[in-house]
Amino acid sequence: MSETLDQKPTIGPKEQIGLIGLLLSAFSAPFTMAFLIGAVADEFVNSTRGEIGTIATLELFSISIVSILISRNTHRINRRLVFILAAIIVALGHSLTIYAPDLNTVFIARIISGIGSGAIVATIMATIAKAQNAQMTFALLNSGVGAAGVLLSLVIPRIISIYGMDGAYFIHLVFSLLAFLFILFISFEKDSSEEKTTLKPYKGKLGWIAMFGVAFAFFAHGGLLTFSERIGAGLDISVITMGNVFALGGLLTIVGPLIAGFIGSRFGSMKPSIFFLALMVIGSFFVANAWSPLIFYVFVPIFGLLPIMWTPFFLGGMANLDSTGRLAAAHPAFVTMGGAIGPMVMGYISDFGGFSLVGWVAMIIIIISIPMVISGTKEADQKL
Repeated sequence: MSETLDQKPTIGPKEQIGLIGLLLSAFSAPFTMAFLIGAVADEFVNSTRGEIGTIATLELFSISIVSILISRNTHRINRRLVFILAAIIVALGHSLTIYAPDLNTVFIARIISGIGSGAIVATIMATIAKAQNAQMTFALLNSGVGAAGVLLSLVIPRIISIYGMDGAYFIHLVFSLLAFLFILFISFEKDSSEEKTTLKPYKGKLGWIAMFGVAFAFFAHGGLLTFSERIGAGLDISVITMGNVFALGGLLTIVGPLIAGFIGSRFGSMKPSIFFLALMVIGSFFVANAWSPLIFYVFVPIFGLLPIMWTPFFLGGMANLDSTGRLAAAHPAFVTMGGAIGPMVMGYISDFGGFSLVGWVAMIIIIISIPMVISGTKEADQKL
């Protein structure tokens, strides 16, 4: 173990800024998916919840497919080229969305954007997982997600209230163009043949079983959280007030992953995974059945925080299992695979049984995911 660790590079502060900034700029739209599908629903008033949920499904599914392809070929790709081309594709997808005349065009535009986002996030995850300070960098990354969540949750709802869907995606277009700036912070000197041949890929199965558990958990979590804006609208909460609620969740998300990073491997990967998944089961009930604005204000920020705080612990374990970074690079694919199916399926479930039924389905699916996640995280902890 120590020999493998010695072979790993350390990601310095400048490159951490570049990697985190690049991911946030390219991935800003999925961070505000709940607001965006609400804006699309208001733009195309004849659409059903299932159709609106399909928008999120198509974007996230395209992210998932590209992430899988990248994760299997991290040793072959030119990272600089991937980052530049993917950033262009993300910007193109946002531009097409702004000028979309109908819902079918929105579907196509979001698929295009998802392709670029998936290439960037998978390549970044693989890069981080190969480092000695992987868990702390993952923690900083998720704290960055929290900071971006605060900013976007304050800005996007206000833009939507004035300029609607087009205004929201214009803000995301501006964010995507910042990717080209952050690429300049990243060192590409580590892309050498020597590095590609020194690390052995993970040959086990339990880590991949745990990844499928992650897909189940994010299917449930993402499918429910995507409709949180609609749940709040049903309680007569304004979109700006909901933005403030999500901003509060973002503040919590800044602190939570940092705590996970400082704790490091002290508690391993399995125990924190069980803890956060159990909290997600409880949170699913209160979010889906929010019977008053107060319940919504309390539980939606906490529910949104839980998987982001859990991720550094889980990815730390996966980086420990597979020092090449391929297992961690596949993580976004499984996250978005589950998250992609969730909005569409939960949208149709809510059409038939309301959001309360969505909550019960989410609880059952998260419970199913727990033993799958335990299998891989337990193996990871045994290698500590």
